[in-house]
Amino acid sequence: MTTPITEQRIPRLRRAFTATVVAPRTIRAKLIRILAVALAILLALLGLSAARQLGDYENASTTAADAHLSDALQGFVHEHQKERGLTTGYVGGITDFHDRMLAQRKLTDRALAQVQEELAGRQDRAADAVRRDLGRVDALQGIRTAADRGTGQVERTYDYFTDTNTALNRIGTGLVEVRDAQLRADYQALQVLSGAKEFTGQERAIVLGSLHAGRFLGNDYTRFMTTRSGRLAALDEFPQWATPRQERLVTRALATPAAKELFGYEKQIVAGRGTLPGAGTVPPGAWYNSATATINGLRTVQVALGSDIKDRATELEDEAARTLALFAALAVGSVLALGALAVGAARSVAGPLGSLTRQAREVADERLPAAVARVQNESGKPEPLQPLTVPRGAGAEVQQLADAFDQVQKAAYDLATEQAVLRRNGTESLVNLGRRNQNLVRRQISFINKLEHEDADPTTLANLFE
Repeated sequence: MTTPITEQRIPRLRRAFTATVVAPRTIRAKLIRILAVALAILLALLGLSAARQLGDYENASTTAADAHLSDALQGFVHEHQKERGLTTGYVGGITDFHDRMLAQRKLTDRALAQVQEELAGRQDRAADAVRRDLGRVDALQGIRTAADRGTGQVERTYDYFTDTNTALNRIGTGLVEVRDAQLRADYQALQVLSGAKEFTGQERAIVLGSLHAGRFLGNDYTRFMTTRSGRLAALDEFPQWATPRQERLVTRALATPAAKELFGYEKQIVAGRGTLPGAGTVPPGAWYNSATATINGLRTVQVALGSDIKDRATELEDEAARTLALFAALAVGSVLALGALAVGAARSVAGPLGSLTRQAREVADERLPAAVARVQNESGKPEPLQPLTVPRGAGAEVQQLADAFDQVQKAAYDLATEQAVLRRNGTESLVNLGRRNQNLVRRQISFINKLEHEDADPTTLANLFE
């Protein structure tokens, strides 16, 4: 038996019809939570990778700065070495070096100013180490003053320059911490070459300090042989770190006429076993010039190595910057992509469901009661309800849900209108029956009245009850 749909039951129908689309927690909120968790995980992973890349970039950037600092420092050491040779020779009695010594002091000061310029504004371990050992140079003014006054001593002058150069050559300037194998090898090659160059400079100064006397003073011969052994050992170690091109540069620098002249003088000094050849055999100027030209050749190789280091450091810095920018773009792209997914999900699911919910409520609150009232108050076939619609771009599942709601709406509407029609027809039947009964009652009352006022024959009574 079909249960009639009354106006009192419409609110219950409305609640049942809309319960399927109204949830305590919205799909939009759940989608946002899902995407937020995914975004947080993705950003965390990207953050870890970006932090690693940022560390690589900072290391590369620091390495590039350290390479420039190292280049400036080696430039100062080179000028400092030349001043050592001239000053030691001058203090040792070679007065011809006076003017060249004064000119060299300007070059040394200029190189020192370049180092100070590289240090300006830097607050890191490499810069602090350079500043600390560069404090030794404060004693240079005293060495110069003593030389000018004629009170300078060969050993004290030599020890100042040598100890200072050795300390400055030991400074890693941060390049020992580089992660790139090629850059680390280039730096080791530079360190070895700098050692060989310093040993050559020491040889130059030791001999110049003793040539005027015609013999080595004190333990200068032992010092000379130790220095010579150090240079040969450094040159033997150099190929372990250097590239073939860098090896060829060193070989070429040691094969020049000046280098050959220097090594020829050196053989004569070694053969003397502590007794220096006469000034005519090894002239001080010729010794200084050949040694200086050889050291300058090594300096040229040193500059080339420094350029290789700076170029590689700059390349690593650019590569790290590109990688860091790529990670930043990837992070931004991920956020935008997930945001687009959230918007797309809202447009294809949450938004259409909200629209569908509003239409369902409208059907339950307005359309269905209005249709039932119209059928009850009017005659004729009821007008069908309009189907539920979803926004363009809604998901297929939402469209299927809308179709299912349309079927529910149609079934509820048909049921309601059929019940309303049946109720209206029943009411009309009852009204017609009541009218007939009223007519019959009136006729009976009329007959009774006649019986009360008139005599009725049997035929009349019979006709009355037929």
